[in-house]
Amino acid sequence: MNLKTLSCCAALLVPSLALAVDPPSPAAGNVSPAQWLKLQPKPKFREGHTLPRLTRYGWALPFDARVELTEEWGYALEFGGYVGDDTVKRLDDPASMESRLAALTMKDPKRYPLAVICSRQLPGEEAPPETWTRDKDGKVLNGQAKSMDGTTWSEERGAVFSPEAPDSVWKMAGEYRASPFRQMIKRGIPISIVLNGGEYGLGVPGFARKIWEQDPTIMKAKGEKSWFEYTSKRKARAEILIADAVKAAVPRRDLYIYYVTTGGTHRNHAADWMDWGPGYQWLKPVSDLASSEHYHRHFNSGWVGEDNILTQALNARGYEIAQGYPLSYDWLSAGWPRASGLGSGAKDIYNDGGLGNLDLYSGFLKCMFTAGMVGGNAGFYDFPPGGFEARFPANNPPHWLLQMTAFSRVHALFSFHENMIRQGDLLSGPDQHVWSKDQPAYEFPTGSPDLRVLARKLRDKPQWLITAWAADGKSRPVKIAIPELGEVTLEARATGSVYEASLKDGGQELKQVD
Repeated sequence: MNLKTLSCCAALLVPSLALAVDPPSPAAGNVSPAQWLKLQPKPKFREGHTLPRLTRYGWALPFDARVELTEEWGYALEFGGYVGDDTVKRLDDPASMESRLAALTMKDPKRYPLAVICSRQLPGEEAPPETWTRDKDGKVLNGQAKSMDGTTWSEERGAVFSPEAPDSVWKMAGEYRASPFRQMIKRGIPISIVLNGGEYGLGVPGFARKIWEQDPTIMKAKGEKSWFEYTSKRKARAEILIADAVKAAVPRRDLYIYYVTTGGTHRNHAADWMDWGPGYQWLKPVSDLASSEHYHRHFNSGWVGEDNILTQALNARGYEIAQGYPLSYDWLSAGWPRASGLGSGAKDIYNDGGLGNLDLYSGFLKCMFTAGMVGGNAGFYDFPPGGFEARFPANNPPHWLLQMTAFSRVHALFSFHENMIRQGDLLSGPDQHVWSKDQPAYEFPTGSPDLRVLARKLRDKPQWLITAWAADGKSRPVKIAIPELGEVTLEARATGSVYEASLKDGGQELKQVD
């Protein structure tokens, strides 16, 4: 598999915002997203749980939908697009979207915890000369490895960041991100979750190596190190400086999450996997939690198949556990419209147009929480007809909204099992991972590649949490053996089945909780 075009859409899809209002209903019976949400049974969260709020990425939602998702569905209050100085200025207008949202979180930050997105601004003409990749004659190189004329450069003009760019460049980038947050906090606006969508600054060897190889300064600094080690360390250095600035500006945050800080979903599988992202062993201090991308049919074969999304997720999780980071806050999507998804081949193998089955998505999410996910980001990377404020028949809600509510319901379910996530361990299972032979599979063999069973155990008690998922959508019983607990028979469903198990008075107790 060639990962040359591997890239998350997320960081590219958040435009500047205007106030959103419900348009007139084009047909009787049509509802807005917020109205539809109010009509649905609400998820029940455990009172007092401490799982972080869910977030989302993409084009911003209308005000009332943001509020409803925050009040009833376990999401943080979505502040909107990239936060810069212009965002802060809009806080001076009491009628602005930003002021209305800020007023809510200032009044009750526990009920309306605010989620913000970092600016993507980078130094341009103010950057020192050594910021840019240059040829042997000292001329700046562009993305086609061609020399550029002139004396001032920026990312927008085509110059390529050098891994040897000085720390001052990344400290400036950190200040661009941190300054608006400091101003918000000075105004009394608390910030709960900070999202950094990444995809800026230093590139990856798969894109930039041929350009970097022409710069004598870079080649001297690299020396005998592999490109993977050299660029991973330099990328980590840059992002740690940026993260330190943001974290210092928002010291009371719940989370700072950088896209992506992953153990590597494609690690040891794709021949060129080292060319497309930094190593987790160096990048892990950047994000408060490990953070991988799991998008249906986006560089995976979907729910089943050789490159299925759960096998990829467990590949990353296994290395994260080995590095001492067993919990995660991931970026997830059940898909968006497209005829052939990246990684799924030329054909629409599911006949779903890119919009994944939501029962199977729920089952996948249950596996992810069982694997140590404590929350995540809901993404949808296609602009729907009429936008995200468009009305729709109450019995035919858009897929993006159904994705968000499915995520919420699974999040609520696991709020009742938070202790098992935080005080338990994902069991390794008897096998090694199919790609990373140096780490456990972190699931239990079932005799079928499409029947997946994951289990956690409390560290100090004979109690387990087990999830059985029929990833092919065909519900059926499955029998597995778990050390100490013994053999159990579970009903694996498309939507996943979650069980509590324990040993009591020498006997085995098993109870389905979903």
